[in-house]
Amino acid sequence: MSVLHRLVLTPRDGLACRDGRGWTPIGAGRAHALDWPWPSTILGALRTAWGRSVEAREKRTFGEGDWKERTKGVRLGRLLVLRSRRGEAGWTRVWPRPADATAFEGDRTLVRLDPKPPELPTLGRDDDAAREALWRPLLTDPRKPVALPPWWPEAALVGWLAGERIDRATLTLVPPARRVQSHVGIRADTLTAEQGRLFSEDVLETLDREGEWAIGAELELREGAPGPFLTLGADKRLATVTSPLDEGLFAPPQALLDAFRKGSKGLRLVCVTPACFRHGWLPDGFAAHGNEYRGRLAGIGGELVLRAALVGRPLAVSGWDLAERRPKPTDRMVPPGSVFFFARADGQAFGEAEAKALWLASIGGRSEDGFGRVVPGIWQPAD
Repeated sequence: MSVLHRLVLTPRDGLACRDGRGWTPIGAGRAHALDWPWPSTILGALRTAWGRSVEAREKRTFGEGDWKERTKGVRLGRLLVLRSRRGEAGWTRVWPRPADATAFEGDRTLVRLDPKPPELPTLGRDDDAAREALWRPLLTDPRKPVALPPWWPEAALVGWLAGERIDRATLTLVPPARRVQSHVGIRADTLTAEQGRLFSEDVLETLDREGEWAIGAELELREGAPGPFLTLGADKRLATVTSPLDEGLFAPPQALLDAFRKGSKGLRLVCVTPACFRHGWLPDGFAAHGNEYRGRLAGIGGELVLRAALVGRPLAVSGWDLAERRPKPTDRMVPPGSVFFFARADGQAFGEAEAKALWLASIGGRSEDGFGRVVPGIWQPAD
């Protein structure tokens, strides 16, 4: 029987998680860092730390064939991005910016990119009637949109999901600073630089004057626990592992449940981790039926209609298999912040039960690796 652990991973020396763009260390190459570690990177670090603790307990080293078999039961559940403020106890949740939010120069209030039925077809793309019929946001304001912070505090996202007006002044989170770390290798025989080990990479600084950033994770294990330290990302940078993490941090906020209790004609789902779908941007379980995409979501009764999808550029997610000593297959995933809009096929509203079922639920593939986590929001589509 598996035991669920709720952990806090706190990087002690920044994060260097490379984004997979091709680079070479020859001639001062450059590696670029992710904005935040992939769930698979977090799982790999926890799986390795747990395996090492089992080796220490059994006083033996796993063979190459044993390692994968002994650690295959380690599964990653819900994930959180956490932030603490200096002088305050405890952690608060941080969320990626939803793709259905924008703002214009001179305005204090955020603008919702609410989709509406299309008025014109997409030129040259008439091979999929269901895709052509997807709703799209229509903006008539000629002003230039402004850039919004990539990370939102808890109150801002909850208010956004609950349908409230959000002031831009509440978006005060500054993302982790980046610095360039240079690596130099010295030849022992000549005491000169070794070209093959001369390169630089981005490092995210998770500790700043205001506080620090951390990762909240649920981990299923058959026995024992990882920790108290692990290495996360490149350069074997240390992170501390502490537990237990307050279970309430994984619960849906009451303000959102209150909003759903009043009923919502439609549903919006915001991806908070990358999502892996078999058909690219289209959620698993949905297929074209005439001029609509219809399907089901786990935990939600009845058939749903996908009305709109605001999806950013796909992410190429891969990694290195330490047991097999080779690169892992690359998956094209939907980026965090992408938003999907649904309506019930029978016209019924979404309520509190649906909000609870979908809060930090997983959709799509590789759910055991932490991908596809979503949060729900209300949506009142135009008639």
